[in-house]
Amino acid sequence: MAEKFNITKCLLIMAICIMSLPPRIMAITEPKIDVELTQQEAKKPQIVTKISFEDILTKAKEHSYDLKIADYNVLISKQGVRGARSEYFPKLNFSAGTEYTRNFRDVNETTVMSIGDAFINPYTRYQSILGINVGYNLFDFGVRGGNLKAAKEDIAIKELEAKEKLQELNLTLLDSYTKILITSKQIELNKQILAIEEKNLNMKERLFNAKEISKIELNDEKVKVSSIKNKISELKNIESESLNWLSFYTGEQYDMDNLKVSELKKCNYDVLSFNDYTKSITWKIHEKNIKKKEFELQVAKRTNYPKVNVYGRYYLYGSDHQNYGKSLGIEPSNFSVGASLNMPIFDGFKNSANIEKTALELKQLHVERDKAIAQLMARLASMRSNLIFLDEQINANNDALKELTNKEKSIHKLASKRLISPIEENDAKTELLNQQIELDKNSITQIAITRGIQILTEEY
Repeated sequence: MAEKFNITKCLLIMAICIMSLPPRIMAITEPKIDVELTQQEAKKPQIVTKISFEDILTKAKEHSYDLKIADYNVLISKQGVRGARSEYFPKLNFSAGTEYTRNFRDVNETTVMSIGDAFINPYTRYQSILGINVGYNLFDFGVRGGNLKAAKEDIAIKELEAKEKLQELNLTLLDSYTKILITSKQIELNKQILAIEEKNLNMKERLFNAKEISKIELNDEKVKVSSIKNKISELKNIESESLNWLSFYTGEQYDMDNLKVSELKKCNYDVLSFNDYTKSITWKIHEKNIKKKEFELQVAKRTNYPKVNVYGRYYLYGSDHQNYGKSLGIEPSNFSVGASLNMPIFDGFKNSANIEKTALELKQLHVERDKAIAQLMARLASMRSNLIFLDEQINANNDALKELTNKEKSIHKLASKRLISPIEENDAKTELLNQQIELDKNSITQIAITRGIQILTEEY
């Protein structure tokens, strides 16, 4: 009992001592949960509340999967050049072998017997060999050079394709950003229209209760309010979808409810200045593909030409009839140098088919180039036509907005003198806001198309 009491007493004393420790000492024994949580929170993507086109373009260049893939394609094609250049170096290889032959008809001969293409070891023995072989392609009528030139053209193609991916990224982000900017403005203006129409609805409900308007007028106003709410909901859905795609390109998350979207900066670019399609990335890529295919056709035509090779061999050999270990005592056996000429005589028309195939692919590339350039010029012509149309629309919008502003001011004066109802004043405000929506949409689209033409035609 005394022992139990002493143990209990000791435990109580330890507990009292621990509780009486200073806060700093206690903090040392506590797990660092707050620090770990802070580190985890730092890894989480931050919610962005303000964006501009320049900012998302910078982020997308760092995060874009397509650009990273394009960079790897360039690196891969450079290894292709290394592979093609290796044909200009001699080939050196080392060989080693060990073998046991059991001949059931041992003969007292020291030479290898041959029957046709078969070589027969005439006696039982252990044998080992080491060999070093050197070979060099002395002359092949330009096959190596053609392959190397084609590989270098492939690097140029991949570098241009990387620039094309950047161009596509710019255009894609411009389209998404334009859509987000337009919808954000439309949402704000439609919210103002909704507030005005809700005021009208309250007034019409009072008028209906006072039996001054019909049920039809009240129902029309309710339908109008519901329609505006549906439109706002639809615009938010469009904005949300565009922001989700923007997150895919930039790797950031956006707070749609509190997001501030900066205006697109105007650019003083002459949309008619571009008329030389040979300066476009599209033309350069197709021209490089054609050049590469021309080298491939040159190689295909020279594949059946003779090839002159030089070589050298050095062998060390050892053998024993009874002991494997003694066969490993290899000694110099022979050394040889020589030259060879190889020329295929008949390959079943395989290479002639390859030549015809490559020639047809070359013709196809010419057609694909012409098609791509025609599409590019048609796209630019369409964008320029849209700019002309939008310019006319914006002038009309500005004129209408000016007239509606004067109208709204006049109606406001009449409403302040109670010569007309507040509902008519609200209708004038709604009409003015709707016109502002059209003006904003056309103005933003005009800036976006101008920048789009600049992206399509500028040299990277």
